[in-house]
Amino acid sequence: MDLQDICSALQSDDDEIRRSALHSLRDIPGSDTRAIIFTAMGDESWRVRKEAVECYLYSQPDLGSVEQLLNLLRNEENAGLRNSAAEAVIRLGSTAASLLIKMVQDQDADVRKFVIDVMGAIGDPVFASSLLQALTDPEVNVASAAAEQLGALGDTDAAEHLMQAILTRNEVLFRFSALGALGVLAKPVPVPEALFKLAEQDIFRKAVFDCLGTISDAHSFKLLLNGYSCPQKHCRAAAVKALYKIYWRSSGAAQTKIRESLQLLKENDIITGLLELYDRRDVILTEALLWTSTMTRDARFIPLLIEAYADERTANCALSALKSFGHEALHEFISRYSSLDESGRRGLCILIAECGYAGFNDVIQEALHDPSAQVRNAAALAVGKLGLITLIPELIALIDDSDVQVYAAAVAGLQSLVLISRSLILDQVRLFCSSKVPHHRKAAASLLASLGERERLLLLIKDEDPHVRKTAASAIGDNRIEFSGSVLVLALADEDPDVRIAVAEALGDLHDTSALDALIQVLNDQDIWVQSAALKAIARIDPPRALLIITDLYAKAEGLLMITSLKILEEIGGSESENIIRYALQSSDQDIARQAAKSLERVIFARSN
Repeated sequence: MDLQDICSALQSDDDEIRRSALHSLRDIPGSDTRAIIFTAMGDESWRVRKEAVECYLYSQPDLGSVEQLLNLLRNEENAGLRNSAAEAVIRLGSTAASLLIKMVQDQDADVRKFVIDVMGAIGDPVFASSLLQALTDPEVNVASAAAEQLGALGDTDAAEHLMQAILTRNEVLFRFSALGALGVLAKPVPVPEALFKLAEQDIFRKAVFDCLGTISDAHSFKLLLNGYSCPQKHCRAAAVKALYKIYWRSSGAAQTKIRESLQLLKENDIITGLLELYDRRDVILTEALLWTSTMTRDARFIPLLIEAYADERTANCALSALKSFGHEALHEFISRYSSLDESGRRGLCILIAECGYAGFNDVIQEALHDPSAQVRNAAALAVGKLGLITLIPELIALIDDSDVQVYAAAVAGLQSLVLISRSLILDQVRLFCSSKVPHHRKAAASLLASLGERERLLLLIKDEDPHVRKTAASAIGDNRIEFSGSVLVLALADEDPDVRIAVAEALGDLHDTSALDALIQVLNDQDIWVQSAALKAIARIDPPRALLIITDLYAKAEGLLMITSLKILEEIGGSESENIIRYALQSSDQDIARQAAKSLERVIFARSN
């Protein structure tokens, strides 16, 4: 299409025809099409406006063209045109910086605000000086925009200027904007008394508390502590979060002072107001409340801690807080047992185990028969941690549990009890070894390793079931069972690839140099996963040998084997490894190229440190 055809098409009622016509402008020099593009930026169709912006950027505009574009920001009648112009300027980025800086002094306040918003969106530090000057703009909307964009710019040097501007300008809008920007900048600065006084005004209290949480130190803790009793719920929440943040960046002496002050709140009515704040959607607030509970040690927090423990995002913090309450929390937990959901019952088992509480065997025993697999799992692990040898028969019964995780927890629990009840467990393991049920023999393999019963364990390497053979091989490696290398080498020829992988990994764990030749032969295995496991084992036993092997194979290695090689090379390091990694950057396999980039970054980082 020539220019005349394009102009005609742009008069169509069909927005797709107009959009397509605009696209054709890319083949025509920008100086001939600028006016058409600018007009199209105000089109009623957003698709046409978007295409106009793309065409403009495609034309690689010079400064003269950018200056004309910026003049579109003055258009008060067409919001679409102004927004399209702003988008184009933002995408030009720092190219338009010098012109934008001039326009901060424009006579039109709306234009000044638009320009400041664009500066923030571009995010170039070169705008910092202009934004700081705009803090004193006579138009509050402009000054407020400047404060917000200083926050967006992230220039921490602006913090003190913002603080001063808050104190010298009394417009509500500006102070909100500046306080918000201070909070975003996250730079601790000395806080003048005048800023504290702003918190006396209801309208600013929350904003001041939010800001103090970011910029202040322990000097503001009394003000924030008073905020705990604010009638406004959102202000109380802001005070709790702010003091929580300040505590962790305070000195030891300041932390002691904060801790002592919070301890005085125990059994105070203020706690009731804090408990009302709990909102599982606000993770930071929840963490702050959990912290407050450990500071005050007020038992009224315990139900909140139990509820927070049920949320995986705050479970660890809640568990730590529950531990700090000792038996008091546990008895509260147990009194609610019948009404607890499966997460709560699981949490109770974990709490009893983690705290090492004795005298709750009946709770753990009941949980071993819980309908929830989650709870049975936690209870089985608790038996091992607490050394509850009277519950060994229940653990043995769970070996037949239908849930794989519960089976694994039962085995782990029995492994933990080996030292204090060896004979009883060994007797059961002997029965498992001769059982016709494969998962019994599989459990036996894991337990024999913990018992140090090497000869019986080696027999299971030859078991008829591949899962048992795999478990036996892994157990040998995990427990560093000595003198088993020769048996394992023979198992490298196992018919099941998963067993061969487990055997290779075990040989790597054992660092058995006599197995190197056999592992090198496994590099010819038909299964790529087995090859990779063998290469990793060689690297663990003899890194220089692994480097020689990779040097020979990297030019023809593909997929997983090459990715494994790259990971090994980043561990070995050195110029030769780096050269191979750089070669892999050119791979047509995106996964290999991506791993090569990661490996190269780590090698360079390790070299520089």
